Amino acid sequence: MAKHEILNFFEHRRDGAWVCVRPFTLTTRSANVDIRQGMRFDYGKRVGGVDLAEYLERLGSQFGS
Repeated sequence: MAKHEILNFFEHRRDGAWVCVRPFTLTTRSANVDIRQGMRFDYGKRVGGVDLAEYLERLGSQFGS
């Protein structure tokens, strides 16, 4: 999976949060984390060592969200 394809698993909310719309496994340098549908990620919430909301925001600005 190309790194920007992770955007297909999330919906960006007006309040800035990202909510998972399809389950998947996030693989980072430090962990494999099961992300379930409905999980919400706000800035500062780290998962597998990554601020997922910030990462998704950067990808969204590059590839569209």
